[in-house]
Amino acid sequence: MILFTLVVLLVVFILSGLEVAWAIGLTAFICIALSQFTDNPQPFVVFAHEMTSGINSFTLLSVPLFIFAGELLTLSGATKRLVDLASAMVGHLNGGLANVAVTANFVVSGMSGSAMADAAATGAVLVPEMKRRGYPVDYACAVIACAATVGPLVPPSLLFIVLGAAVNISVGKLFLAGIVPAFIVFLSMYALTWYIAKKRGLPREIKMPRRQRLRTIVIGLPPLIAPAFVVASMVLGIATPTEAAAIAVFYTLMLGVVFYRTLTVRNIIECAGRSALVASAVMLTVATSQIFSALVVHEQFGDMLTEGMLSVSHNPYVLLVMVNLILLMLGMFMEPLPIVLVLAPLLVPMMESVGVDPVHLGVVMVLNLMVGLIHPPVGMNVFVIKSVVKDVSFMTIFKGVIPFVITDILRLIILISFPIIALWLPNRL
Repeated sequence: MILFTLVVLLVVFILSGLEVAWAIGLTAFICIALSQFTDNPQPFVVFAHEMTSGINSFTLLSVPLFIFAGELLTLSGATKRLVDLASAMVGHLNGGLANVAVTANFVVSGMSGSAMADAAATGAVLVPEMKRRGYPVDYACAVIACAATVGPLVPPSLLFIVLGAAVNISVGKLFLAGIVPAFIVFLSMYALTWYIAKKRGLPREIKMPRRQRLRTIVIGLPPLIAPAFVVASMVLGIATPTEAAAIAVFYTLMLGVVFYRTLTVRNIIECAGRSALVASAVMLTVATSQIFSALVVHEQFGDMLTEGMLSVSHNPYVLLVMVNLILLMLGMFMEPLPIVLVLAPLLVPMMESVGVDPVHLGVVMVLNLMVGLIHPPVGMNVFVIKSVVKDVSFMTIFKGVIPFVITDILRLIILISFPIIALWLPNRL
């Protein structure tokens, strides 16, 4: 009865427009109160205990630091320079600014690790330019919204950090496992925008003179050192995720203050304030999800889910398909972070017991949840682009993302079928 109440209340609160963290926390509190009238009551102290233990993790300390580094890079003008870098490299090719959007989001994602942050940063720069160049508004918005979904796969990915902390998987291995799938996403998305632009006869940019292109590339390359260092330092055992995040913050500060000379003390304080707000929302979601997970485990939902899925099949590929169908359905209505926090502790042990590598499963989960970022009725990236572009409807953008959703599903099937795509790099290193 309590388990049924948990699910119903959570769905009702989310559909009513309540923030996810508050919806999860309020649902958990009500269910703890209702359990007092059952034979197996949960003490209210569980609420405070699980919230504090859920965020009492050294690894999770890297989340606000990476958010701060991303804010510093954006305010320092690094995002604009990376867009210019992408334009110098691919803007003159067939696809024009659509190519630039895909390339820029792939490059920018190495700094923020957040799809919604990338969509906001590149959308504000590129969508107005694409509209001025004559690109259909639905296509312009769809390209930015979909290109930004690569963010959770590219280090430093916030989803990988939270997933690693939730189920005790090496964050360094998850970062490495996401690199090859991220390149596949980038190349397939680039091929799709190239084809659509050629078919529609969309304009492309004038090729920059060699000297100007070289100068743009040199100015745009320094921000890329930060994500490269983050991955290398963890793989080589030089630093933990939190230590690497702290060094990334120091590097981005030096980049903005010394190299670009665009950051002031006031800018840095503003970045710190915004980062604190974003990090607070993320950590509140982590804390309340921990309570929800504890209640789910207490109600033996994990055992019920395991028995139900294993009664259908013990074949790992069949089970992976079932897991992905569950994630796709949840991704249509919920944000990726709470889905990972609630389901990962239940799914990872079960799938590991039938021979599925937890690192492979983690990458599959993140790639799956990328579809939910652009799929109706929620589509968080679509909401972000809508906030940037006022004169376009949600349905217009959703119509434009259909080809990208289809390619996302195909990439997901390939990754499920060939685990070596995700596991080759971490196994080699």
